[in-house]
Amino acid sequence: MSDVKTKISPAINLIDESFDPKKSNTYHLSILSNEKSLTFAVLDTDTNKYLVLQSFSPTLKGEDILAPFKAGSIYTSFKSVTCAVAHNNFTLVPFALFDEENKRSFLEFNHPVDNEEKIHSDTLNNLEAKNIFTISRSFEAELRKHFITVHFLHNSTSFIEGLLIRNKNKKGKKVFSDFHSSYFEIVILEDGKLLFSNSFKYKAPEDIAYYILFVYEQLHLNPEEIELVLSGEIEKTEKEHALLYNYIRHVKFASPPEGFKYSYNFDEIPNHKFFSLFTQYLITN
Repeated sequence: MSDVKTKISPAINLIDESFDPKKSNTYHLSILSNEKSLTFAVLDTDTNKYLVLQSFSPTLKGEDILAPFKAGSIYTSFKSVTCAVAHNNFTLVPFALFDEENKRSFLEFNHPVDNEEKIHSDTLNNLEAKNIFTISRSFEAELRKHFITVHFLHNSTSFIEGLLIRNKNKKGKKVFSDFHSSYFEIVILEDGKLLFSNSFKYKAPEDIAYYILFVYEQLHLNPEEIELVLSGEIEKTEKEHALLYNYIRHVKFASPPEGFKYSYNFDEIPNHKFFSLFTQYLITN
């Protein structure tokens, strides 16, 4: 039997012709990790242009988690690296209540913490709050082996902060939902400020419609008037999207964060899919 490992090809592999490993001292690497994929985006901080987008669905565990990325053509050193984890075990705590020594207690009040997980916190400056969450110890160790100064954050932090930055001077109420393979987040802004944030697990399209309509009802939002903006792992052709149109009049998909340029290659992917990934750099620099 051959010992050669099967090469894992990226599900998305978009590389601009201007990408140059020799310029890595000007490049920022953003990583998004969830239960089904590992996605990488490279930003040229000199030109403020995203040059690379790669996504893998790794079947390898532990030490091999970065193997597909390291085997590719863009693996190099970087000026800075951020990594967001996407799962629904997180808790937002206002600055006034946050205590570094009690992070575990805050998180365990809402979510169980496994011994194989390490507790982290990041900062939402526009919300004046901390986000407490967990990261697999083995995953963190592997990333730090290759990217010593990697900054970890939760995906909800980049999602919420990105929305607060984009809607700073906007009036009225608007609902936003960011989707992942087994859960989704709902954020409601009013006059550019956070009114509501929560996450919900789902198994079927009907679950999504139920929770979103429940939030509309509880916060007395008129589904005929208040717009719903979708981002993340949801497609325009999927049943989840079609079902929402039955109940909410104004449903649209998010556009990428302003302030950046994007390689023309990125036109191959839906604009809304990686809103939070592209926002990472805005809130950590």
